[in-house]
Parts: sequence; C-alpha cells; structure tokens
Amino acid sequence: MQTPNEPVKSNFPRAKVSYNPQNNIWTLEEEYCYFDEIKQSKLVLDKGFEFDLSSIPRVFWRMVAIHELSIEAPLIHDFMYMSKGGERNHYFEKKGMFFCRKKILKKIFGSIESLEKPYSRKEADDLFWTMMDEAGVSNWRKWFGYIGVRLFGGLHWKPKKDDDKGIIDIDDKCLSFN
Repeated sequence: MQTPNEPVKSNFPRAKVSYNPQNNIWTLEEEYCYFDEIKQSKLVLDKGFEFDLSSIPRVFWRMVAIHELSIEAPLIHDFMYMSKGGERNHYFEKKGMFFCRKKILKKIFGSIESLEKPYSRKEADDLFWTMMDEAGVSNWRKWFGYIGVRLFGGLHWKPKKDDDKGIIDIDDKCLSFN
C-alpha cells in the first residue's frame, strides 16, 4: 500500500528532469521516449523540453501533490496539449501582465513518430490515465488527475481564434499590447 507522500514507482523508464523554482518550470535533461501501444506511436521528447508538471491548484496539494501523478504522465500530457495532439511543432506562451502582456511563439522540443492522425484531446487524456496506471499511481489519485484534465483541460486545448495574431518571436524585445 502506498503512503500519502511515498514516491510513485514506475514500470517504465524514468525521465531525467530538473526544476527551476523561480519560474516553476521543469526541464527534460535528456531525451525521453514513450511508445503508445494503443495508437502504435512513438513519442519522443527532446532534451530541453519545458513543462509545468501537474497543474494541480495549491488548495488541493494536501490531497495530491504535483509529483504524485508521476513525472512521465504529466510530461507526455503537457507535450500533447502544447502540440495539440501532434498537430503543431510550436505553442504560444503569454508573458507579462495586463497591458504589457505579449504572446511568444515557442518551439516544442518533441515529436510523434508513426502518427497517422493527431491525437484528440480525449485520446491525450486517456494516455495520461494509462501512463499514471503504468507508473503505479493509486486509483483515487488517477481519478483525481483524470477528472481534473477532463473538466478543465479544454481551456488549454481549444485553439484560440487569434492564435496567429500578435505573435512576438523569442528574440523580439518590443512590447505588444495584444
């Protein structure tokens, strides 16, 4: 039986990651590969891929800490949401606050090999469940994570109508009011 703060035991290769607490960003320190048996696809995330692990609101951390859904399942799930299931090789990150907010185009360090068609949001969420199961996450924590992404993940999955408007390149130093 798993105790509340016991680290999750994984049945597949562990991802080597580092954490920057100032930016709340996790970074993949070496390439990570995962083979999805259901879609017969190989997901390859390159060294340098950045993600936020599990986006669990702080109020729920007493029940489920961000690392208790494994490292690998949120890693792959974040990649799926950033790439819209493999449709894109970039995503948009918003930096700054209020009137100084700017949209930055960032390259995604990863790809999906043998992909016939992009993953749907449901398929990405189901893969999240599968990977949590393979990692040995307890059933109630899997349900907590899965229901969370099904209820609130759509806010991040839906393509924005103005995704290509007001884009600032990574090297662009000017401010945008978009």
